[in-house]
Order: sequence, then structure tokens, then C-alpha cells
Amino acid sequence: MAMIELGFGRQNFHPLKRKSSLLLKLIAVVFAVLLFCEFLIYYLAIFQCNWPEVKTTASDGEQTTREPVLKAMFLADTHLLGEFLGHWLDKLRREWQMERAFQTALWLLQPEVVFILGDIFDEGKWSTPEAWADDVERFQKMFRHPSHVQLKVVAGNHDIGFHY
Repeated sequence: MAMIELGFGRQNFHPLKRKSSLLLKLIAVVFAVLLFCEFLIYYLAIFQCNWPEVKTTASDGEQTTREPVLKAMFLADTHLLGEFLGHWLDKLRREWQMERAFQTALWLLQPEVVFILGDIFDEGKWSTPEAWADDVERFQKMFRHPSHVQLKVVAGNHDIGFHY
């Protein structure tokens, strides 16, 4: 009997293996880029920050022991979008970045007090009581903090509706 070769030998499946290997490499690269850009970049940036060293000197010019120093972090003009302005994707992206940056800064720098200075929200002029409650709930989730860290918030003109 004669054997007929149909051309389905091993050599024809190598391109399929190469394509799946390339696909796995591409997925790994995309995953690594997303992990870096959406999570690790905040640690890399904030890790470079530190508190200044404060040295106190006695009246006769000699250095004395260090006195405790208050570590305070200041934020301003977060302009969180509400239900009227902005696209939901823009809102999601901004809030993710602010939450990640804030939580990373809290963890690495360990401030004792955080001041948020005005214009936390962007829709105080149009916000209904229900929308305001939703905005406040989102704010509290994003800027959550340990009980030993004080959070002081000051209202701005965009928060309370006095604008223009």
C-alpha cells in the first residue's frame, strides 16, 4: 500500500506555537505596563519625597535634642466631578488616580494631619442634596485615613455654590 502524506506534519504547527508565544508575551507586557502605570508609579514618585530634617539649637549655639515636629500634608483643588459635569470614564480615571496617590502618600509619608483646602467638588452650584450626599460618600471613600491621622477639610467656592 502506498502512504499518502496530507501535509499535517509537525512542521505546520510551529507557526501556531509562535503565535501563542507572541500573544502570551504581549499579554505579559501589557499587564506589566498597566501594573506600573496604574499602581507602582505612585510609589516610585512619592518614595522620592521625604520630610525635611529640623534641627533646633540652644541659645549658646550647641545642638540640643530634637523636638517633635508635626508632619502635615496639604492638598488643594481636587475638583471631583459630580453627576452633571464630565464623562463617567473621566470621573473614574481621575478618582482612581487621586485615591491611589493619596493612599500611597499616607502609607509612605505617614503624616499626622492632612489639610484639604477648598474646591474638593466641582458642582456645588448645581448639586442636589442627594447628589451632594453621593459626592461626600465618594470623597470619604477616596480620602479614607487611619484614626490617628487628622483630616481637616475647608470648603471652597466650587463646593458651596458661590461661583462667578
